Amino acid sequence: MGGRVYERSENVKTMLILLLSCALLVATVSAQAPDDVLSNNHEKTERWQVSPTLDSVITDYLNAINQDSIASYMSQLVGFKTRFMLAENRRDIAVWIEQKFSEFGLTDVVIDSFQNTLEYPPRSGQLHTTWQYNVVAALKGTECPDTVFVLGAHDDCFIMGPQVDPYSYSPGANNNASGVAVCLEIARVMAQKSFKPRCTINFVAFGAEEFMTMLSGGHTGSQHYIQRLKESGQTVGLMIDNNQISYRPSNDNWELDFQNCPGSQWVTDLAHGLCEKYTKIVPVDTNDHINYTDAYYFWSAGYPTIFFEEFHFCPHTFTDKDIPENCDPVYCAEVAKISCAMLLYSNHSASTDSEETE
Repeated sequence: MGGRVYERSENVKTMLILLLSCALLVATVSAQAPDDVLSNNHEKTERWQVSPTLDSVITDYLNAINQDSIASYMSQLVGFKTRFMLAENRRDIAVWIEQKFSEFGLTDVVIDSFQNTLEYPPRSGQLHTTWQYNVVAALKGTECPDTVFVLGAHDDCFIMGPQVDPYSYSPGANNNASGVAVCLEIARVMAQKSFKPRCTINFVAFGAEEFMTMLSGGHTGSQHYIQRLKESGQTVGLMIDNNQISYRPSNDNWELDFQNCPGSQWVTDLAHGLCEKYTKIVPVDTNDHINYTDAYYFWSAGYPTIFFEEFHFCPHTFTDKDIPENCDPVYCAEVAKISCAMLLYSNHSASTDSEETE
């Protein structure tokens, strides 16, 4: 009896030791895992640390971004009733955008026309060859003018469904007046503060994006723009695309899709670091929509690219409910800060000591 009791005691002791060891191992791994994640995030953020001088500049510019201005631009674009690429008012829209850039004080603003051919309605056999328009506003670089940093967004929109007519009504407040509004607002702030970039910054409103997969000839606005750059001997140092960035279903939702283009990891890392430092936005890395916006053509051409899109995809997209009342300019302004900070960090003023800020 005593021998069996001893054996049982030893077995229990052994089992307790094993259980305790496992518990300690699990506790150790659990304690280390968050540290590893924090370490990785810390390294990502630390990589893009800024000097006090540049930090002051970025903070000053971001504080000047105005949510009311963004809301106003969106409302004025919706005021055209439609921005369908086959509607007769497409040049009027381009002229309005050109005038806004000029009002801000940008002196190098052009409307660049191009033709494309589209079958519409789809599978109808009806081909429409039309003139389309990009609007390009430039801040010329003082040191490397042939390297271009692009902040872009498409200005056309579309509505679909039974008994709708995109020729007469297609509001497109979120998709994509929001992206154009961010482009305009950052241009306004930089012009107001007389920003002098080392490399050229182009603010671009692209035409003819919505049917980018359906064009039977010609180019989308982004394709045409890239072709123009190549013909001029310029190259793209960075492309930032904002597309649908004003829908937030509740006040505590600050998530934003960082649509990551393979091969552009440094751009994504930069966006993460500056986003964490200067905004409330919670980034969510994905690449599920990179084939469906102007950023696709820049990425395909081998240029460093990122595309920002709201995390909660707007249920009003392509409907008559895509109106300013269903958009959140506070969220949109916060998203704008990421693009602005990226442009400032990557292409700071020539008057700033590059060794100090890089």
